[in-house]
Amino acid sequence: MAARLEGKLVFVTAAAQGMGRASVLALAREGARIIATDIRADLLETLKSEVIAAGGIAPDIRTLDVTAPGAIEAMIGSLPPLDVLFNCAGFVH
Repeated sequence: MAARLEGKLVFVTAAAQGMGRASVLALAREGARIIATDIRADLLETLKSEVIAAGGIAPDIRTLDVTAPGAIEAMIGSLPPLDVLFNCAGFVH
């Protein structure tokens, strides 16, 4: 671990699968503290053990539907100051 992100708090949307999940693992290997969000709470739970196995700090996992503006506002309002926002959420037709 290079620890380039040690002490940084990173908020990641769509963290449960694909690019979001891979990004969380990479950020964790660099020492970041992570708030991992997704609509799939079941997949977020499995992410926690993967991050620990990769040598990272267990992420703070939270269910979030980024298509609901009220949910985003409520979530952001409850967080400490962030160092990084990684918005990986997308829409597939």
